[in-house]
Amino acid sequence: MTSVNQFFKGLLVPIHGFFLVITSFQLFFLAIIPFWIAVFAAIYIAITFWSRSSELLPLILQWMPGFAHFIEQIKIGEFSLFAALFQGLFWVFLVLFSLYFSYIVLCILGAPFYSLMVDRILLKKGIQPKIKNNFFRWLYTSLKMLIISVIKLLLFLLITAALFIVSFWSFGVMLVPLVVCLMIAYDCVDFSLECMNYSLAERWRYFSNHFALFSGLALAILFFSFIPGLFTLSLPFFIAGAADAFAYLAKAEVI
Repeated sequence: MTSVNQFFKGLLVPIHGFFLVITSFQLFFLAIIPFWIAVFAAIYIAITFWSRSSELLPLILQWMPGFAHFIEQIKIGEFSLFAALFQGLFWVFLVLFSLYFSYIVLCILGAPFYSLMVDRILLKKGIQPKIKNNFFRWLYTSLKMLIISVIKLLLFLLITAALFIVSFWSFGVMLVPLVVCLMIAYDCVDFSLECMNYSLAERWRYFSNHFALFSGLALAILFFSFIPGLFTLSLPFFIAGAADAFAYLAKAEVI
Protein backbone atom coordinates (compact mmCIF):
# COMPACT_ATOMS: atom_id res chain seq x y z
CA MET A 1 0.00 0.00 0.00
CA THR A 2 1.48 3.34 -1.04
CA SER A 3 2.18 6.17 1.40
CA VAL A 4 -0.48 8.33 -0.28
CA ASN A 5 -3.13 5.64 0.22
CA GLN A 6 -2.06 5.22 3.84
CA PHE A 7 -2.27 8.99 4.39
CA PHE A 8 -5.85 9.18 3.10
CA LYS A 9 -6.72 6.02 5.02
CA GLY A 10 -5.59 7.81 8.19
CA LEU A 11 -7.44 10.98 7.22
CA LEU A 12 -10.72 9.04 6.86
CA VAL A 13 -10.30 7.11 10.14
CA PRO A 14 -13.02 9.03 12.08
CA ILE A 15 -15.57 8.53 9.28
CA HIS A 16 -14.92 4.77 9.07
CA GLY A 17 -14.95 4.54 12.86
CA PHE A 18 -18.26 6.41 13.05
CA PHE A 19 -20.02 3.94 10.73
CA LEU A 20 -18.42 0.99 12.52
CA VAL A 21 -19.72 2.13 15.91
CA ILE A 22 -23.25 3.21 14.96
CA THR A 23 -23.93 0.04 12.92
CA SER A 24 -23.03 -2.33 15.77
CA PHE A 25 -25.01 -2.30 19.02
CA GLN A 26 -22.13 -3.93 20.91
CA LEU A 27 -19.56 -1.38 19.74
CA PHE A 28 -21.99 1.49 20.34
CA PHE A 29 -22.63 0.25 23.89
CA LEU A 30 -18.89 0.02 24.62
CA ALA A 31 -18.36 3.53 23.19
CA ILE A 32 -21.26 5.21 25.01
CA ILE A 33 -20.43 4.05 28.57
CA PRO A 34 -17.13 5.97 28.99
CA PHE A 35 -18.70 8.90 27.11
CA TRP A 36 -21.43 9.35 29.72
CA ILE A 37 -18.93 8.86 32.53
CA ALA A 38 -16.88 11.71 31.04
CA VAL A 39 -19.99 13.89 30.58
CA PHE A 40 -21.05 13.51 34.21
CA ALA A 41 -17.46 14.16 35.34
CA ALA A 42 -17.34 17.35 33.23
CA ILE A 43 -20.70 18.53 34.61
CA TYR A 44 -19.54 17.86 38.16
CA ILE A 45 -16.30 19.79 37.75
CA ALA A 46 -18.12 22.66 36.02
CA ILE A 47 -20.72 22.95 38.82
CA THR A 48 -17.98 22.76 41.47
CA PHE A 49 -15.96 25.55 39.87
CA TRP A 50 -19.00 27.71 39.17
CA SER A 51 -20.21 27.44 42.78
CA ARG A 52 -16.87 28.87 43.89
CA SER A 53 -16.61 31.58 41.23
CA SER A 54 -17.57 34.30 43.74
CA GLU A 55 -14.55 33.35 45.87
CA LEU A 56 -12.15 33.77 42.93
CA LEU A 57 -12.88 37.46 42.28
CA PRO A 58 -11.25 38.69 45.54
CA LEU A 59 -8.23 36.47 44.82
CA ILE A 60 -7.76 38.02 41.37
CA LEU A 61 -8.04 41.49 42.90
CA GLN A 62 -5.16 40.52 45.22
CA TRP A 63 -3.01 39.03 42.42
CA MET A 64 -3.40 42.00 40.03
CA PRO A 65 -4.34 44.99 42.22
CA GLY A 66 -3.21 47.70 39.78
CA PHE A 67 -4.87 46.31 36.66
CA ALA A 68 -7.97 45.17 38.53
CA HIS A 69 -8.39 48.61 40.15
CA PHE A 70 -8.04 50.31 36.75
CA ILE A 71 -10.64 48.05 35.12
CA GLU A 72 -13.01 48.34 38.07
CA GLN A 73 -13.07 52.14 37.73
CA ILE A 74 -14.48 51.87 34.20
CA LYS A 75 -18.18 51.78 34.96
CA ILE A 76 -21.30 52.69 33.07
CA GLY A 77 -23.82 53.31 35.80
CA GLU A 78 -23.78 50.19 37.95
CA PHE A 79 -22.10 48.15 35.20
CA SER A 80 -18.54 47.06 36.04
CA LEU A 81 -16.30 46.20 33.10
CA PHE A 82 -14.05 44.11 35.34
CA ALA A 83 -16.96 42.00 36.57
CA ALA A 84 -18.19 41.45 33.01
CA LEU A 85 -14.66 40.64 31.79
CA PHE A 86 -14.12 38.24 34.65
CA GLN A 87 -17.43 36.47 34.05
CA GLY A 88 -16.70 36.09 30.32
CA LEU A 89 -13.16 34.78 30.80
CA PHE A 90 -14.29 32.49 33.58
CA TRP A 91 -16.97 30.94 31.34
CA VAL A 92 -14.39 30.32 28.60
CA PHE A 93 -11.96 28.81 31.11
CA LEU A 94 -14.72 26.69 32.66
CA VAL A 95 -15.82 25.24 29.32
CA LEU A 96 -12.26 24.49 28.12
CA PHE A 97 -11.17 23.02 31.46
CA SER A 98 -14.30 20.84 31.65
CA LEU A 99 -13.64 19.53 28.14
CA TYR A 100 -9.99 18.84 28.99
CA PHE A 101 -11.01 17.11 32.22
CA SER A 102 -13.54 14.96 30.37
CA TYR A 103 -10.83 13.99 27.86
CA ILE A 104 -8.57 12.84 30.71
CA VAL A 105 -11.43 10.81 32.20
CA LEU A 106 -12.10 9.25 28.78
CA CYS A 107 -8.42 8.34 28.35
CA ILE A 108 -8.19 6.63 31.73
CA LEU A 109 -11.61 5.15 32.52
CA GLY A 110 -12.43 4.49 28.88
CA ALA A 111 -9.35 2.33 28.30
CA PRO A 112 -10.96 -1.03 29.33
CA PHE A 113 -14.05 -0.35 27.20
CA TYR A 114 -12.02 0.79 24.19
CA SER A 115 -9.69 -2.20 24.43
CA LEU A 116 -12.72 -4.53 24.31
CA MET A 117 -14.17 -2.52 21.41
CA VAL A 118 -10.92 -2.83 19.44
CA ASP A 119 -10.68 -6.51 20.34
CA ARG A 120 -14.14 -7.09 18.86
CA ILE A 121 -13.28 -5.17 15.68
CA LEU A 122 -10.04 -7.09 15.09
CA LEU A 123 -11.82 -10.36 15.80
CA LYS A 124 -14.58 -9.48 13.33
CA LYS A 125 -12.02 -8.48 10.69
CA GLY A 126 -10.25 -11.83 11.10
CA ILE A 127 -6.96 -10.29 12.24
CA GLN A 128 -6.76 -12.20 15.51
CA PRO A 129 -8.12 -15.69 16.13
CA LYS A 130 -10.89 -16.42 18.60
CA ILE A 131 -9.30 -17.69 21.79
CA LYS A 132 -10.85 -19.70 24.60
CA ASN A 133 -11.16 -17.92 27.95
CA ASN A 134 -11.48 -14.71 25.95
CA PHE A 135 -12.92 -12.90 29.00
CA PHE A 136 -9.78 -13.41 31.06
CA ARG A 137 -7.59 -12.31 28.17
CA TRP A 138 -9.73 -9.18 27.78
CA LEU A 139 -9.58 -8.53 31.54
CA TYR A 140 -5.79 -8.81 31.47
CA THR A 141 -5.53 -6.56 28.41
CA SER A 142 -7.97 -4.03 29.89
CA LEU A 143 -6.11 -3.75 33.19
CA LYS A 144 -2.83 -3.44 31.31
CA MET A 145 -4.31 -0.75 29.04
CA LEU A 146 -5.63 1.11 32.10
CA ILE A 147 -2.14 1.23 33.62
CA ILE A 148 -0.56 2.09 30.27
CA SER A 149 -3.11 4.88 29.74
CA VAL A 150 -2.18 6.49 33.06
CA ILE A 151 1.54 6.25 32.25
CA LYS A 152 1.02 7.60 28.73
CA LEU A 153 -1.10 10.45 30.08
CA LEU A 154 1.66 11.47 32.51
CA LEU A 155 4.25 11.31 29.71
CA PHE A 156 1.88 13.24 27.46
CA LEU A 157 1.54 16.01 30.06
CA LEU A 158 5.33 16.24 30.48
CA ILE A 159 5.92 16.38 26.72
CA THR A 160 3.10 18.91 26.31
CA ALA A 161 4.69 21.12 28.97
CA ALA A 162 8.01 20.98 27.09
CA LEU A 163 6.25 21.71 23.79
CA PHE A 164 4.50 24.69 25.41
CA ILE A 165 7.93 26.24 26.02
CA VAL A 166 8.93 25.49 22.42
CA SER A 167 5.75 27.19 21.17
CA PHE A 168 7.14 30.60 22.20
CA TRP A 169 9.54 30.38 19.23
CA SER A 170 8.19 31.17 15.78
CA PHE A 171 8.73 27.65 14.38
CA GLY A 172 6.99 26.14 17.42
CA VAL A 173 3.63 27.72 16.57
CA MET A 174 3.19 25.29 13.65
CA LEU A 175 5.30 22.41 15.00
CA VAL A 176 3.70 21.94 18.42
CA PRO A 177 0.08 21.24 17.30
CA LEU A 178 1.30 18.72 14.72
CA VAL A 179 3.49 16.88 17.23
CA VAL A 180 0.70 16.76 19.81
CA CYS A 181 -1.79 15.45 17.22
CA LEU A 182 0.77 12.87 16.09
CA MET A 183 1.11 11.67 19.70
CA ILE A 184 -2.68 11.35 20.03
CA ALA A 185 -2.81 9.52 16.68
CA TYR A 186 -0.33 6.96 17.98
CA ASP A 187 -2.39 6.61 21.15
CA CYS A 188 -5.48 5.76 19.07
CA VAL A 189 -3.64 3.06 17.11
CA ASP A 190 -1.89 1.74 20.21
CA PHE A 191 -5.08 -0.02 21.35
CA SER A 192 -4.80 -2.27 18.28
CA LEU A 193 -1.08 -2.82 18.81
CA GLU A 194 -1.70 -3.78 22.42
CA CYS A 195 -4.46 -6.24 21.48
CA MET A 196 -1.99 -7.89 19.08
CA ASN A 197 0.65 -8.01 21.88
CA TYR A 198 3.19 -5.95 19.96
CA SER A 199 6.46 -5.36 21.77
CA LEU A 200 7.95 -1.87 22.14
CA ALA A 201 10.35 -2.52 19.25
CA GLU A 202 7.50 -3.80 17.05
CA ARG A 203 5.41 -0.75 17.86
CA TRP A 204 8.22 1.61 16.89
CA ARG A 205 8.75 -0.37 13.67
CA TYR A 206 5.05 -0.18 12.87
CA PHE A 207 5.01 3.58 13.53
CA SER A 208 8.02 4.23 11.30
CA ASN A 209 6.79 1.92 8.51
CA HIS A 210 3.30 3.47 8.50
CA PHE A 211 4.18 7.07 9.27
CA ALA A 212 1.92 8.26 6.42
CA LEU A 213 -1.07 6.61 8.13
CA PHE A 214 -0.27 8.34 11.44
CA SER A 215 0.25 11.67 9.62
CA GLY A 216 -3.18 11.47 7.99
CA LEU A 217 -4.77 10.53 11.31
CA ALA A 218 -2.95 13.41 13.05
CA LEU A 219 -4.29 15.84 10.45
CA ALA A 220 -7.84 14.55 11.02
CA ILE A 221 -7.37 15.08 14.78
CA LEU A 222 -6.13 18.61 14.12
CA PHE A 223 -9.23 19.40 12.05
CA PHE A 224 -11.53 18.07 14.77
CA SER A 225 -9.65 20.06 17.43
CA PHE A 226 -10.62 23.39 15.86
CA ILE A 227 -14.04 23.03 17.53
CA PRO A 228 -13.52 22.65 21.31
CA GLY A 229 -14.86 19.34 22.58
CA LEU A 230 -15.51 17.80 19.16
CA PHE A 231 -12.49 15.49 19.31
CA THR A 232 -13.35 14.40 22.86
CA LEU A 233 -16.85 13.45 21.71
CA SER A 234 -15.41 11.67 18.65
CA LEU A 235 -12.65 9.77 20.46
CA PRO A 236 -14.39 6.34 20.22
CA PHE A 237 -14.75 6.82 16.45
CA PHE A 238 -11.04 7.55 16.11
CA ILE A 239 -10.07 4.46 18.10
CA ALA A 240 -12.54 2.22 16.21
CA GLY A 241 -11.45 3.67 12.87
CA ALA A 242 -7.80 3.18 13.78
CA ALA A 243 -8.52 -0.51 14.49
CA ASP A 244 -10.24 -0.78 11.12
CA ALA A 245 -7.24 0.85 9.39
CA PHE A 246 -4.86 -1.48 11.26
CA ALA A 247 -6.85 -4.53 10.10
CA TYR A 248 -6.97 -3.23 6.52
CA LEU A 249 -3.19 -2.70 6.39
CA ALA A 250 -2.53 -6.07 8.01
CA LYS A 251 -4.58 -7.83 5.32
CA ALA A 252 -3.02 -5.75 2.53
CA GLU A 253 0.51 -6.62 3.68
CA VAL A 254 -0.33 -10.34 3.86
CA ILE A 255 -1.72 -10.26 0.33
